[in-house]
Amino acid sequence: MPSLLRSEWYQIRKTVWIKLTYLITIIVGLVVGCNMMGESYVQYFKESHKEYMLYVGGNLMGGMEDRATCLLFSGLFAGFIISSAFENRMIQDAISCGKSRTKVFLAKMGVYLLIVTGACMAYWFSSAVASHKNGLGTFEMAGNLSQVKYVVGMVFAATLAYVSLFSICGVIAFLNRKIGATIGICMVVILFGGSLLSSILPDSLKKYVSYTPLGLYQSVLKLDVTGMDVLKTSVISLVWIVVICGIGLWKFRKTELK
Repeated sequence: MPSLLRSEWYQIRKTVWIKLTYLITIIVGLVVGCNMMGESYVQYFKESHKEYMLYVGGNLMGGMEDRATCLLFSGLFAGFIISSAFENRMIQDAISCGKSRTKVFLAKMGVYLLIVTGACMAYWFSSAVASHKNGLGTFEMAGNLSQVKYVVGMVFAATLAYVSLFSICGVIAFLNRKIGATIGICMVVILFGGSLLSSILPDSLKKYVSYTPLGLYQSVLKLDVTGMDVLKTSVISLVWIVVICGIGLWKFRKTELK
């Protein structure tokens, strides 16, 4: 396992497009964040009663609500990190050399989740940098997110919730093994899945979406987030991650590789 992780990490460090993606993400995040602190946006936030966006905690919350950007990263990295390894026969060769399928799966999935989560966090925090001049704000302006412990808890729990969502894209990549198809499936199934369910499910069932990876992150992205919200979301997210990755590993172990 350690040798596989070192190999995966070496490949990541030598991959130029990943470094460029991180660099571009940080630059775009800084530009977006600075624009949001401009006079026109400040006036808009005040008029729409979204003053919390002017403070660090609220700004982070607003950025983390952008599911589309997170899933864009997730689909792209799933295709280019996992599916490309199948197309280039790197995974097949590793297994042919006697590497355990379980270890190959865990190493590749672990590195993928680390990279995609890192890219999302780079975007979230770079876009929130400009709001540091306003600090955390007051309770009247930013609710519980005016306290560091709640901001940290929100980011931690929401990140775990997103990881459970990213795990689905990772499993899709292991099952599909084609870069283009993996990216397309992730974009369609995951990005529009939540919207589709919200439109077709009866009101009595919609609340259960918040207990699935499609809506779990929303449980802590709110101004009145509590410690119990953080704990509950974190535990449920971890359960989903184990279940989803477990299903992916089970299918990978039973699938014939060509």
